[in-house]
Amino acid sequence: MEQAPVEPFAASQSLRRRQWKTSAVVVDIATLGSGTLLAAVINAGLVFVVPKLISVEDFGYWRMFALYAGYVGFLHFGFADGALLRWAGRPLTDIQDEILPALKYLFWQHTIVLGPLCIASAFLVSGPSRFVAIALGIYALIFNLVTVLQFALQGAKAFRPVAISTVIAPAIFLCTVMLWHLEWVSGYREITALYVCGWLIALLFLLYWVEPGSGSRIVPGAITLGKGCIQAGWAIVAANTAVMMIVFADRLAVSWAASIHDFAQYSMAASAMAVPITVIQACSKVFFSHLAGMMPSDRQRMYGISSRMLLVAWAILLPYYFALDLFIHHFLPKYVPSLAYARILLLAIPFLAAIQILQMSYVYLNGMQKKFLVQTVVVLATTLGTVSLVAFGTRSMQMVAGIQVGILGSWWVFNEWTLRPLTGRAFAHSSMWLFVYGVTALIYWTATGLKVGAVIALSGYGGLMVTLLLLRRDTWLMLKPRRSYQRDQMV
Repeated sequence: MEQAPVEPFAASQSLRRRQWKTSAVVVDIATLGSGTLLAAVINAGLVFVVPKLISVEDFGYWRMFALYAGYVGFLHFGFADGALLRWAGRPLTDIQDEILPALKYLFWQHTIVLGPLCIASAFLVSGPSRFVAIALGIYALIFNLVTVLQFALQGAKAFRPVAISTVIAPAIFLCTVMLWHLEWVSGYREITALYVCGWLIALLFLLYWVEPGSGSRIVPGAITLGKGCIQAGWAIVAANTAVMMIVFADRLAVSWAASIHDFAQYSMAASAMAVPITVIQACSKVFFSHLAGMMPSDRQRMYGISSRMLLVAWAILLPYYFALDLFIHHFLPKYVPSLAYARILLLAIPFLAAIQILQMSYVYLNGMQKKFLVQTVVVLATTLGTVSLVAFGTRSMQMVAGIQVGILGSWWVFNEWTLRPLTGRAFAHSSMWLFVYGVTALIYWTATGLKVGAVIALSGYGGLMVTLLLLRRDTWLMLKPRRSYQRDQMV
């Protein structure tokens, strides 16, 4: 017998009181972060390996597949995100029985939606695009099934298998691509098929680990579960898709306006940002699962502490540019022009991190998905219009990168203002955050602009940062939790 319609877990379990355990968060971030960091390193290696194995034309079709593959998560229509809200903070044994109907629903949903599209592509699309379209349909089903299983483990705070599955797909892809090239000629078809197979193996691993349907609880039927999860998650997936388009808006505009050579240089710079962005996504997954079990008053306190720690993490991460500079100059001298774009794009990391890790988590946990979706669509339209105008009008990739940083910064400021009732952030807190960001960015920009070796520039950056922290006692005060939090709120 079916139970009542599904309610989001964050709402139905609002009476649960759990203490924030910093040590547990650190361990989970380290666990998932190590996996995602390794996956990022493998993916970074693939950026340089795949172009050496196939022709320029084949590489173009492979990148076409990869571009659209980044948006197939939209095709679950919010089911996976609604399931995460339902499962967040619950033990795995409590949700195992719900995973099987969840997978059944997702399989038939994709079959109904993508089946006719794949058949139509087989008859209406010609040439390499036909293969790309059908491959995208197959990949979409596999990827979204993996997403549901990862969300189940993530909600149960079982981050180890999530980390392993994150590494499996790119690792197997890299190994099989190189082994295939030793015996046979590689093309975009082989590269794409091997990539999909890597995700298929990740799916099989997660199915083995989760053991769906191994419990004995009475659970909702697949349709009931699907309706409830989509109702709770459709606005989330729409907002996430819009956020992804905002994050990649500069690349879209450059691909439309620039030559293939300039686009390749900008893509290299954007690919160099994969490591910090992957770390951001890992922290976001851990942060959301732990935040779901906290009381609203505790969430406000953690927002301020986490916001400050993100700024510290970014300042520590900035010397990554010097390592990138050394690597490009010594191993990929043809891509030296991309360093100018990477230097600018690194300035956007703290805004992107705060939006994805903090602001979006607070929006989803407080039922503001639809409002955030409307705001995100407006920002998306503004972003695409602005960067496209700059790309076509100036043909300057540095201008496009600078505009992208400015838009993300403005979006962060807007969210800080609108989320004040939830976060309890006063104007002084946001102003101080921006002040420290500005000073750190100025030091970074000065150090990276010096016409000296990367090692000397790195030493200079470190020295300037130490001087700032020694001279600015207010900076230290901002980076530590304040006991006067409630008093500041009253002011």
